[in-house]
Amino acid sequence: MKAPSIKFSLLLASISALTSLAIDMGLPAMPVIEQQFHIAPGRGALTLSVFLAGFAFTPLVGGPLSDHFGRRPVLFSGLLLFALGALGCALAPNFATLLAFRILQGAAAGVSVALPMAIIRDSLSGHTARQAMSQMTTILGVVPVFAPVVGSWVLLVSPWHAIYAVQSGLSLLILTAIFLFFDETHPKERRQTLPSRAPLRNYGLLLNEPVFIVHAVIYACTYACIFSYVSASPVVFMGQMHVQQHVYTLIFGVISACQIVGAVASGFLAGKRLPLRMFLRTGLILMVVGGLILVGLQTTGLTRPLAFVLPTMLLMMAFGFMAPSLMTAALEPVPHVAGAGSGAIRCTQMLFGSGGSALLAWLCARPGVNPAIATASTMTCLAFAALVLYTICETM
Repeated sequence: MKAPSIKFSLLLASISALTSLAIDMGLPAMPVIEQQFHIAPGRGALTLSVFLAGFAFTPLVGGPLSDHFGRRPVLFSGLLLFALGALGCALAPNFATLLAFRILQGAAAGVSVALPMAIIRDSLSGHTARQAMSQMTTILGVVPVFAPVVGSWVLLVSPWHAIYAVQSGLSLLILTAIFLFFDETHPKERRQTLPSRAPLRNYGLLLNEPVFIVHAVIYACTYACIFSYVSASPVVFMGQMHVQQHVYTLIFGVISACQIVGAVASGFLAGKRLPLRMFLRTGLILMVVGGLILVGLQTTGLTRPLAFVLPTMLLMMAFGFMAPSLMTAALEPVPHVAGAGSGAIRCTQMLFGSGGSALLAWLCARPGVNPAIATASTMTCLAFAALVLYTICETM
């Protein structure tokens, strides 16, 4: 398989989609899980928080391992562990066991999902790499549109456990596709030795590269902004606004589709060779504007679903527009440690996302807290932090 073919992008997107599948498919089941295990409303979001916590550090291991052993064997291992973790979730007899297997599932996803960016960096560079990132992001954006719908369909005919069984099967299907169609992109002559201090040395190189650090942290802030909405959306729409499950899945799909719109626009403009700062500045400003509108509507008492949906659509579109450029810009100066760089980006992203969603779950479960206002405020603060960081670095 040769980059940048559609098959190449589709396979990489399917690997990256594991995280979205593991998160979004289970969103419609959260109220059911909370009822079955007799836990407080909003605490079901811990299944997302522990997944991200498990995810957070394994990219730091998977990236350097793939720099040494190659991308294929590390992908095989990660996908197999993901399938086993999802199967454990499907068989979980209690909430504690479910959380334990979600940590394993997240850890395995962290190993696998860190690699598509490194694979693109192995094969492409510059504007071509940005176009490939945008193409992958566009394909990947379809998953959040349909994953909650698939989860709802599964709930119509099966208990919530079947959602995780489906995730296990999909992971094995992707593993089979990699075995049949994926060629190694990191040849032996380019691989690094793996003495005990090699990973630390590689991450030391990354920490000495300010361009990498700045773009990785900005990406983590914007991701945490979007994930705050994702993790709290069942509480906001189904819990607070009393939206029916099938309407919630439709709302979630429409908002997620805006990421595709943003990614398509990003890919088109990347082909015009427009400057990177245009993508970043425009995306960050739009995210902050969307967040401020969202906070304003929620604090003035406009609590209808549409008042939450429309500003969030703008936030999601801005994120889709900006994310490919952020990831490409972070890895551009570190091609010699692209695996470690990809792992560090994913680790930072998930640490921010896990921390933000855990804090939001705690806030939403407290008496007297308005989940919609808490979610809108969290999203806006994270988007504003990303814009401030970019502005400071741009003026230096």
